Amino acid sequence: MITSEPGKVKAYICGPTVYDYCHIGHARTYINFDVFRRYLEALGYEFIHVQNFTDIDDKITERAVARGKTPSEIADYFIQEYFKDMDALGVKRATVYTRVSEFIPRIAEAIERLLERGLAYRSGNAIYFDVQKAGGFGELISNVEEAVTDKIEAGSKKGPFDFTLWRQGKEGEETWDSPLGRGRPGWHIQCVVMSTDSLGSQFDVHWGGMDLIYPHHECEALLSKAIFGKVFVKYWIHNNFVLMGGDKMSKSSGRPVYIRDVLEKFSGDTLRAFLLQRHYREKIEYSEDGLEGAERRLQTLREGAKIARNGRGEGGMSVCVKDYADMFFGSLDDDLRTGDALTIAERLAWEIAEGKEKDFTGAWRVFDAVEGILGIRI
Repeated sequence: MITSEPGKVKAYICGPTVYDYCHIGHARTYINFDVFRRYLEALGYEFIHVQNFTDIDDKITERAVARGKTPSEIADYFIQEYFKDMDALGVKRATVYTRVSEFIPRIAEAIERLLERGLAYRSGNAIYFDVQKAGGFGELISNVEEAVTDKIEAGSKKGPFDFTLWRQGKEGEETWDSPLGRGRPGWHIQCVVMSTDSLGSQFDVHWGGMDLIYPHHECEALLSKAIFGKVFVKYWIHNNFVLMGGDKMSKSSGRPVYIRDVLEKFSGDTLRAFLLQRHYREKIEYSEDGLEGAERRLQTLREGAKIARNGRGEGGMSVCVKDYADMFFGSLDDDLRTGDALTIAERLAWEIAEGKEKDFTGAWRVFDAVEGILGIRI
């Protein structure tokens, strides 16, 4: 990987909007990113990881009103629940966590610069980003009309794809004083400011679910060019969806499976193994049968690892084990094919447990990599 600074990876991942518990779709995003981080750290990279919490959103306000709380109280509660879930799944903590509410002055400054350059404009009770004047989309999608399935009305905007940078708050919403007037920031400008404030105007990796490609990440990419005059992310990486009955799992769909509920029946390692059995770019169908299968796979891995570790030493690897190790690490080298890596480790564990007449010297190193890189405790 060619990075902006030799030996260092600077990465940003979009965090949750904190108005509800995290579901299995969130788990997939953060577990796959965690493997990516662990793998690069195993290769010797220093990994700087920034993640945000979106703590300003209409849904947070709605939940606060329904529960008789303030929006900040709702956000605080669900941020702590997020940490409980991620800790149970073995997801490493970020280097830096940011909250939108802490960046209001810097967001307002960025919007002021866009207004001065004529790349933003006021209309009605909002400030919009002028997509056409900024050069239009194209970094992540080639045809925005194909990416958008809903009909878009221009309304008070100059162009149908222009998006909100700042708007006056509605009744009951949290708002902030700024040179732009009292209000609150739009979604896309938030992540641009938070990521670049922590990582600089150009960093290496921006990760998120595929649903963020448009509009969120495409809008971020265009905004950053307008603000900094250059491409701000070297590698955009997106993981695919978790499906349930063939449909994408999400909070907005009204049919999420919460991590906390799954963990009442299965371990965090089982859920992690289940989600890593498919390549991160592929869809995966959620089912309890699938989780039970992952549990059986873990049992095989543990049996083989226990035997291999009983003879642990500082020596090298046998020819047989080296072949397995080469295949295991080769799978990870090939765009993090975690499912293939798990299958290889499971096959090695099965052969060891079955007492095959082979030399398995050094096999513990493969199982250590399952724990250290895939993050599955065996």
